[in-house]
Amino acid sequence: MIINSQITKAHDYLRHNFYNYINNSFFNSFFALRQYLFELSDHIMSVKWKAIIISKLVGISEAIRLILIRYFSNLFYLSNIMYTKHLPLSNNNTLKSSPLKVCNTPDPFFEWLAGVIDGDGYFNLSKRGTARFTITMDIRDKKALYEIKHKLGGSIYTIANANALRYQLSHRKGLIFLLNKINGLIRNPSRMLQMNKLCLKYGIVLIYPKPLTFNNGWLSGFIDSDGSVYFNEQSGQVFICASQKNKYLLEPLLSIYGGRVDILSPKIEAFKYIVYRKKELFNLVDNYFDKYPLKTKKSSRVNLIKQFYLLRVYINSKDIGEFNKWISFKDKWEKYQD
Repeated sequence: MIINSQITKAHDYLRHNFYNYINNSFFNSFFALRQYLFELSDHIMSVKWKAIIISKLVGISEAIRLILIRYFSNLFYLSNIMYTKHLPLSNNNTLKSSPLKVCNTPDPFFEWLAGVIDGDGYFNLSKRGTARFTITMDIRDKKALYEIKHKLGGSIYTIANANALRYQLSHRKGLIFLLNKINGLIRNPSRMLQMNKLCLKYGIVLIYPKPLTFNNGWLSGFIDSDGSVYFNEQSGQVFICASQKNKYLLEPLLSIYGGRVDILSPKIEAFKYIVYRKKELFNLVDNYFDKYPLKTKKSSRVNLIKQFYLLRVYINSKDIGEFNKWISFKDKWEKYQD
């Protein structure tokens, strides 16, 4: 049992009231701090956080700072949950005894939205502390943007001198709802850094994503944002592609959906994920896009992939009737231009 009076002060300090127990002499030795962490931290912090603190013990002041950051992070997180009504409140505004639920059940829409955000989304926190979230898409894909607006609120604007629309979300309630829904689903490191600034502002703990699996709407959203679907008439192949500056995003797709990753140009750091084998394409059409359909106009081409392989034999056909079938198919395909 720990009887050191300094440790007792620290224990009370964290558990009861920060401002009533300020004492420059607590944690008077490295040994005392270590003992405190090992014997009392199970009641104050998670085992994972305890390991992080111990691994960073470069000084007493640093350890105390880390403890306090975690302490206040929990307070801010709890107050944020109460604000957004994720926790039930009784009539006298006290918390009910029901267990705290932090994790959300996976939602295909928000998995898809996370993929869109990793491609075309942007989180911004200005120097004045104004938070904003935007997505920019081709004007032909306004249906997808309006679906996002229907779920989150916000506004949609036409971009001057461009065939594009911009969705914008800037009100606090909507941003907190969005951050909680996509937390743990964002995979682009650049986007995670942007998102974390907003998480810190609203007292939300950023969650790192789990490894991607086949049954996840993320790829659909990623292709809707950064992808393209086209065919090569000479080779008789269809290509589903997605380009990114970060190879980290693309490499995990190989073992899940097949395909390959190419370097777009040796002069710039950019990569292209390509699915082109017939078997892999059909697997995506039958087993993935059927469950997680694209929400942009690119879906029109994905729905024509099987028909392409059925009709491509007529490309060089001398039978005018069969050749006309191919021309008719091309007209349907080219209604959507990448």
